[in-house]
Amino acid sequence: MIRQGVILASGLGSRLNSEGRNEPKPLMPVGGMALIERVITLMQAAGIEKIVVVVGYRGDQIKEYIRNSNIGGVVFADNSEYNKKNGISLLRAKDLLEDEPFLLSMSDHIFSNDFFVDFLKKAEEKLEKYEVVLSVDRNIEGVFDLDDATKVVTENGEITTIGKELPTYDAVDTGLFLCKPAVFPKLQEIYDTKGDVSISDVMGKEAESGMFACAEMTGHLWQDVDTPSMKNEAEERLIDNYLKREHSANFFSNKFFIKIAKETALVLFKKEHFDWDFAHVAVFIVSLVITAVALFEALPWLSILPLFISTFLFYLDKIRSNVRTVAVKNENFLLSWKFGFILSVLPAVLPACGTVFVGLPLVAGMFAVALAKHLGFMDFLLSQRDELPDVPESLLKTFLSPSLFWIVYSVLVLVLPEWIIGFVPFLYFILSPFFYEKRR
Repeated sequence: MIRQGVILASGLGSRLNSEGRNEPKPLMPVGGMALIERVITLMQAAGIEKIVVVVGYRGDQIKEYIRNSNIGGVVFADNSEYNKKNGISLLRAKDLLEDEPFLLSMSDHIFSNDFFVDFLKKAEEKLEKYEVVLSVDRNIEGVFDLDDATKVVTENGEITTIGKELPTYDAVDTGLFLCKPAVFPKLQEIYDTKGDVSISDVMGKEAESGMFACAEMTGHLWQDVDTPSMKNEAEERLIDNYLKREHSANFFSNKFFIKIAKETALVLFKKEHFDWDFAHVAVFIVSLVITAVALFEALPWLSILPLFISTFLFYLDKIRSNVRTVAVKNENFLLSWKFGFILSVLPAVLPACGTVFVGLPLVAGMFAVALAKHLGFMDFLLSQRDELPDVPESLLKTFLSPSLFWIVYSVLVLVLPEWIIGFVPFLYFILSPFFYEKRR
């Protein structure tokens, strides 16, 4: 099992400026998450216990960010020659590594959440014969900014040639390697001779000696992030990669909200350091104002609007969490979708049967379900419902989705008599979590 890794994060990254903040490229937020943090968390998810991060340009900022983020298992190597080629950075990691194979990644690439795990499954067995295994992609037409990509020629599972200027090639380098320590003497030899060395230089030596294998990762998401246009493309691909796996995304109501949420997410991601809590607070305030007006004027149909906003935020949060390698946790109940839902439907639930004496217990029941996990009695509630059918997840994500409920609710609140409207959101809210929780 591979237990150590190296991340090269020492370069200038001058083509990618972070909103004038003068940040090093590894700290550039892509999809709401710093590039370096993405790679670290992906390595750790693949079982890497010790990660050597090689820093150079603005290295103190990178170190401070990782420490402040409470990311463990990371040690740092310094490369004062960061204005030279990237092979020197790898050399600087040597003394911090054990004499065993290691995973090597660039810090300025994004990968799908399953990329590292799947790569190691394919690559580790090849180390019995080879010194280096490189992840490659044969979908050449799908590579963004192909001119900047490193190309490779493969034959029978081996890489015979590597370089950016190859006239003919059959795959491209995705930026993830599995290496034996045997690469270091070759790096050192080139560096001692030329005073500089790149990763491609030593990989060319490995190819010449027949010790360079490839692991095909075609179909997995990856992308180099070197320019603003590449950053924008990477964020859109991250979202599309999540939606491709989300089978319920094509259901008509989900599709409607997801489309709006995706375009909004892309706009907010461009702002890079956008305060996402601000969006939740803004939705809370708007919902509170509209709900107050609807209650004061006895207009239950007006609750359609805050429920729409809360539902939209639900799908925006799903996209935001799923383009990350670590999901975002919203610990503030007042800013959660559950509270937003209850707040939005108050104008319909409170007057149920024409009296708050019926509506208040309904609201209390919804709050009890919403807070069940926090109060520690969700397991007890679920134990009382062992006879619930085991509903397929695909059906839950469509017919119990917030998006479909909003459509159904909008119609019913306009056509049903006021005394019965309040029971609709109450029944939906207390039943759907039980079905979801029963499957988990």
